[in-house]
Amino acid sequence: MPSLEKLAELQGHEDRVWCVSWHPTKPILATCSGDKTVRIWQNTNPQDDTQWQCIGVLEGGHKRTIRSVAWSPDGRQLATGSFDATTGIWERDEEETGEFECVATLEGHENETKSVAWSRSGALLATCSRDKSVWIWEVEDDSDFECLSVLQEHTQDVKMVVWHPSEELLASASYDDTIKIWRDDDDDWYCSDTLQGHASTVWAIDFDARGENLASVSADQTLKLWHCYQPGNPQLVPMVRRGEPVWKCIATVPNCHDRCIYSVSWSKRHGHIATAGADNTIRIFSVTESATAPAPAPESATTQQQQDQETIAHPGPYLTTSSQTMVTLAHGTSDINSVSWSPLAQHGDWLASGGDDGTVRIWRYKP
Repeated sequence: MPSLEKLAELQGHEDRVWCVSWHPTKPILATCSGDKTVRIWQNTNPQDDTQWQCIGVLEGGHKRTIRSVAWSPDGRQLATGSFDATTGIWERDEEETGEFECVATLEGHENETKSVAWSRSGALLATCSRDKSVWIWEVEDDSDFECLSVLQEHTQDVKMVVWHPSEELLASASYDDTIKIWRDDDDDWYCSDTLQGHASTVWAIDFDARGENLASVSADQTLKLWHCYQPGNPQLVPMVRRGEPVWKCIATVPNCHDRCIYSVSWSKRHGHIATAGADNTIRIFSVTESATAPAPAPESATTQQQQDQETIAHPGPYLTTSSQTMVTLAHGTSDINSVSWSPLAQHGDWLASGGDDGTVRIWRYKP
C-alpha cells in the first residue's frame, strides 16, 4: 500500500508555520512563520534524506507575521508576503557574508499580504491581499519593481495566487468562493474567466505540470479539478469571450477532509495531489485520465448532489481521482497550513508540510 514516511522534523520557528517553498534546483526549503522570520533548510547529506540543517534565518524585514514565501525561478531571490501589508524581496550576498538581505520592500496593499508568486519567466511577481486585490509587478534591473496592474474583481479577501507553469497566466483564489483567471492584453491585465462551484472559501489552488488542469481546495471540504478547454475543442465546449480558453470543473472529491482544507500541491514530477488542512491530516490522491465518461450529474442537481459525484457535467477529458494514502495527526493536534511537493527530479517523492505546531516536516511518498 502507498504510504508517507516521515524523514525529518525541522524545529526552530517560534510560532506557527504558514508556508513552505522548495528551491527550484537544490534540496533546499524556505519556510515562513508567525515569528516574523523565514528559515532556510538544506539536506546536508546527499546520501541521507533524513539529514537537514537550518542554514539561514531571514529576519528584520517585516513587522508582523510572514504569511507566504516563494523562490524566484532561478533561485536567486525570495519573495515574502506579510500581514504588515508589504512584500519583501531577499537576495543572498554571495560576495561578502553569504547571508540573505532584504533588497526591496513593495508597498501598496491596504491590508495583509496573503500570497506571493513568481511567473515562470521570473519577469513578473503577483501578490494578493485581504484588501480584495491582486497586484502584478514587473521585475526591473537592480531589484526595482514596477506595479503593472491592480486587479480588483474579487469581492472578498484573496487567499492565494499561482502562475501557470509555462504561460504568463495567473489564477487567484478567494474568500468569495471563486477562482479567477487573469490574462494580459498588452500590459492590460483582465479577468478572462471566473470559476464557480465551491460552496465556501477557496483556500488554495495549483496547476498540474502542463497547466491544462487546476486543483482547488476549500472550506467546503472538497477537492475540485478544473480543465482548460481550448477554442475548437473536440468536446464542443463553447468559449465565453474573445474566443479564449474556458475553464470547467470536471471532477469533485467530496468530504476528503473533515474540516477546512488549507493547502493543495499537484506534483510536477509524478502527478499526485497532496492536500492538508484543519483536521491535522495529509492526504495523497492519484489522478487518472480515462477514455470513458462517467455519468454526469443532471443539470437540475443541487450543489451538494454535484459534490457527491466525483466527476460532473462537462464532457472529457475524464479525470478521476483515487485516494492513495492518508496520515492523520501529521502535526499532532495542530492545523496543517501548507504542503508542497519537491520539484527536483531525484527527489520528486519528497513532500514538505508546515503547521500550527511551529514545525516543518519532510515526508517521502512510497507508492
